[in-house]
Amino acid sequence: MPRRSGARAGVKPEVATTRSVLDAALARARERQDEDLGDLMEELRIPSISTLPERRADCLKAAHWLQHSFEQMGLTAEVIDVLPEGHPIVVAESNSAPGRPHLTIYGHYDVQPPDPVDLWESPPFVPAVRDGHLYARGAADNKGNHMAAVKAVEHLIASGGLPVNVRFVLESEEEVNGVSLPHFLREHAAQMKTDAVLVWDGGFDELLRPTIFTGLRGLLYIELHATGPAVDLHSGLFGGIAPNPINTLARIVGALKDREGRITIPGYYDNVRPPSEEELERWRQEDERFAAEAMRMSGARVLEGEPGFLNYERNTTRPTLDANGIVGGFVGEGQKTVIPSKATAKISMRLVPDQDWKAILASIESYVQTLTTPGVQVEVKLLSGTPPVVCTADSPAAIALRAWLKDAFGKETVLARMVASIPVAVDFQEALGAPMVISGIEQADAAIHSPNEHLQVDQYHRGIEALIRFICLFGGEPAQQ
Repeated sequence: MPRRSGARAGVKPEVATTRSVLDAALARARERQDEDLGDLMEELRIPSISTLPERRADCLKAAHWLQHSFEQMGLTAEVIDVLPEGHPIVVAESNSAPGRPHLTIYGHYDVQPPDPVDLWESPPFVPAVRDGHLYARGAADNKGNHMAAVKAVEHLIASGGLPVNVRFVLESEEEVNGVSLPHFLREHAAQMKTDAVLVWDGGFDELLRPTIFTGLRGLLYIELHATGPAVDLHSGLFGGIAPNPINTLARIVGALKDREGRITIPGYYDNVRPPSEEELERWRQEDERFAAEAMRMSGARVLEGEPGFLNYERNTTRPTLDANGIVGGFVGEGQKTVIPSKATAKISMRLVPDQDWKAILASIESYVQTLTTPGVQVEVKLLSGTPPVVCTADSPAAIALRAWLKDAFGKETVLARMVASIPVAVDFQEALGAPMVISGIEQADAAIHSPNEHLQVDQYHRGIEALIRFICLFGGEPAQQ
């Protein structure tokens, strides 16, 4: 496991040297935009879908592709199989700047399945540029993001050398809430000391403003398994007397939220931390515009949620519960009159600061038993649990990134809560103990996890330049002991 070089507090790079490297790196990035886009498209052609066992070889192929890219740049790189049942991580490092700060950059190279494929305008793993947008699965989440960071480091190295020590940690289990990287971070924490962690897996807000995230939602994902009769039954012969798991499961799922959108699980809201008055004031000024953009991007006719809260609150600082899928019985074309023996529902909950997913899971397990019917047994199966994360925006790394995002994109960088989850963020925070900065370049309407995922090509190139500037400015900060 590579170690960072010993950093000495108070040592700063020479301004003239840093300036010349910065200028040369920016010039190189502008000259090589076609090559940079071509490399991103090459990575996008690899269908590294972590949730599908048959795509494990593609995840490994993507890992070795990244390793080769890092080695070509002059970094030391490893593909590491942490756990036999998991997917590999890629760790690449440069310790060529003794006495300078150390920066760890996180991203993930696994992607979501492209289904439904027939809704894509071009094949999901054949990247296509249309009207200034790059279309492909993973273009925004997260290959476009992490490749912008890779290219920024490449241009700096080729222009005279990095002003900081850099480590990339790229995983292939983010989309499945895997345990390989969390295990690795906690096992190797002593060898992975760093001055800052850049979680480059975010994006811009709905007004296309650069964003630094001060918090992440947690995630509790469960399956409800309902079992009734021993076998599927004829709905005419047994209708009216046989227990029906789908009927019961539908009743349970419906009862988890009331008609106004309030979640009914006992104790669910007990520990929810409210937003600050400063946050609320800012959100009140933008809520109407936020709602209009949310409706435009989603195609929804109306927005819904708990009464008495702003749309932005419901989307960021209030916990959620959503049914993600129900399976049972006959779902093919035509008719089959059947009472199924089993049915399953997938339920996800996005949690906010101070909520404990383990306590909520225990409450759900008890609550569901009060909602079932006598002839149907319901089991709650845990798929994943991740706690919420809160991080500061006043660390040297956050201040530097905020300044250079504004410079590169010409808009004030805003602070916000991320509506999604990044499972490994808490492990970076707890294992490494370094300030964490969460941001990225994907636009809010990038259609991540959906058909026709896309990234604005200009966002990619500007993101590379912003990261070049950020790394140079961060390199001028005194390193921690």
